[in-house]
Amino acid sequence: MNTERTQARHKRAGVIPLLLAGALSCSGCEWFGLTPPTPPPPPADSLILRGDTLAPEKQPEPGSPEAKLAGGHELFRRGNYSQAADLFHSIADKPKKTQESVVIEATFYEAQCYRLLGRYTKAADIYLKLLKQWPYNPYNEVADQHLFEIANYWLDDTRTAMKEAREAKDGKRWFTTPRFFHMDKSKPFADEEGRAVGALEQVHFSDIKGSLGLGDKALFLCGSVKFFNEDYKEADHYFTQLHQHYPESPYAPQAVELGIIAKHMSTGGPDYDGRKVAEARLLIDSALRNYPELAQKKKDFLEKQLYSVAAQQAAKDYETGEFYRRTGHPGSAWFYYDLVRLRYPNVEPYCRLATERLLELKKKVEKEKGPGSVPPITPLGDRPAAQPAPVQPELAPPPRRAELQPEPAPPPPQPLPPSLNR
Repeated sequence: MNTERTQARHKRAGVIPLLLAGALSCSGCEWFGLTPPTPPPPPADSLILRGDTLAPEKQPEPGSPEAKLAGGHELFRRGNYSQAADLFHSIADKPKKTQESVVIEATFYEAQCYRLLGRYTKAADIYLKLLKQWPYNPYNEVADQHLFEIANYWLDDTRTAMKEAREAKDGKRWFTTPRFFHMDKSKPFADEEGRAVGALEQVHFSDIKGSLGLGDKALFLCGSVKFFNEDYKEADHYFTQLHQHYPESPYAPQAVELGIIAKHMSTGGPDYDGRKVAEARLLIDSALRNYPELAQKKKDFLEKQLYSVAAQQAAKDYETGEFYRRTGHPGSAWFYYDLVRLRYPNVEPYCRLATERLLELKKKVEKEKGPGSVPPITPLGDRPAAQPAPVQPELAPPPRRAELQPEPAPPPPQPLPPSLNR
């Protein structure tokens, strides 16, 4: 009896769920007078803000560039930078079939992957591509910062070479270690300095207004490398840009000091163009006026440079006078010799040589045209002090001045028209 009752109870328990399921599955049916609840939306991987609500973001189609970009971000988040770089490269390598924003993002993250893998040469190339091809991309500042860090890291070998060269000059070292090639993946195989200078130039162009504080640093590093390699013309170019575009930079005083030397050394001597020497004189004047700390600490240095500039300019003017003397133009030669005596009276031996040449020309002219045809030449050391000119008596009465006529009285004011006199 108990077995039969248990089986009947089980049959009734199985029938009731079936009846409830059938009643709820009928369209338009009510469950105890209530409408069945609405099923929740399918789960989404991410949500975006639209208006005041969060809505599920539409998932990209499988195999599309957007889907590859999302997969690359997931690999990047997991730290699998090698596979993420390959995936990002497959997107950035086909810019014609992909939206520009997707290509820019893929290019930036490809460079990020190579940087985190320690392959700085590959990362720097991609950063340069990003900054040159899309100069106003949203990743500009981050790319500039990382590119500057990579270039600064590459210049560590140059700093070591500078230290060794200083020790060799002081007699503490017999030789310096050459560094032409590098097997390290973090450095270029060859021309490490050139690659670093190229990267720093791009950093300066991208941050030319100095908003990131990298433009002046990049110029100073480039100028220092060129100055160490005795490429004074290029060093002068970088230091001049730093002095002109970033006068308030903490590197500006030292850039002015090195720029003066670079301008002076890049001329090649008095036989070449003298414009760089004139620029060096102007730069010395600017250093004395605009940088008091440089004028105080480097006063002797600036005075020596000023004398050296004056000596080079005196040599150039003297050689010009020599050219006109040899070619048979005594008038022009006289002009330049006298110019050397007047402009550079304390620069030896050019002032003395110019005086001797003037005496020789004076003898030749007097021999041809007679004595007294050339004014006497007084040595600069024997010149008397300048005296004020005596007051000459008036030889004729001053001209009579015309008497001033009284100005005519202004006309009386006219009455306003009736329409305006209100």
